[in-house]
Amino acid sequence: MLENLLLALAGMIGGFIAGLTGIGTGFMMLAVIPLVLTHFGVPDSYVVSVTIANSIFATMVSSFANMATTIKQKKFFWKETAWTAVGAVVMSFVVFELVVKTEFYSRTLFNAVVVVFMLIIIIQTFKKLKLSNPKDEHVTTGRLLTTGSVAGAAAALTGLGGGTLIIPLLNLWQKVDILKAKSISFGTIFAIALWLSINNLFFEPANTIPHSKGLIVLPLILPLSIGVIIGSPLGVLLSHKISSRVVTILFLIIISLVAIQKITELVWL
Repeated sequence: MLENLLLALAGMIGGFIAGLTGIGTGFMMLAVIPLVLTHFGVPDSYVVSVTIANSIFATMVSSFANMATTIKQKKFFWKETAWTAVGAVVMSFVVFELVVKTEFYSRTLFNAVVVVFMLIIIIQTFKKLKLSNPKDEHVTTGRLLTTGSVAGAAAALTGLGGGTLIIPLLNLWQKVDILKAKSISFGTIFAIALWLSINNLFFEPANTIPHSKGLIVLPLILPLSIGVIIGSPLGVLLSHKISSRVVTILFLIIISLVAIQKITELVWL
């Protein structure tokens, strides 16, 4: 019971911050999920793929809740999101199938990749994503597809959701207003996570994973998802009421703690 409450709390925190920042819940899930996999009887050989798969599933739930909130507020951009999502879905599927599901992608390599992306996130956050004038937008179909492809590869490799790259690429490269970039990020993350989650649900591992459907550990993901559903919309609504400085400081603290944890695991391994 206590374990379920803690998982739900982790989901709430991850969903809440995802709603605030436009970035997926992956950074929180990557810190929490590996800590409980042994309890659920997940074999060591599947720790990496199960961690990523369940992180992506939680991100799917969060991004759906966030996307629904932005649609309700009439702040969703269908065309830009669709093109970005196409590139993201195709690339995420290719990378997950050809890299993540292989023995080559070990836990050590996984932690190293996560640390690199965490450092990129921290650096980008310190730079502070600038607000662009919507009139300065330089958006093309090719750039949207490229943005989605890069984000999709990152999501498949790390389970972070892809928003860590979608927002910087849209805002700094294509001069998209930060709030619009955040909305596009929600939709694209949902598309990536939905496609990968369906694939993960029907994946048949060589070794049995208890209490699981494919790579999704049901008693793990259910409390996480409940927490995410509660926290994500609250984060979206609050993001319109508090200063970006508060959000930035909060995000930096949490992402730095996760990065430190992963660096420690990398050194220890």
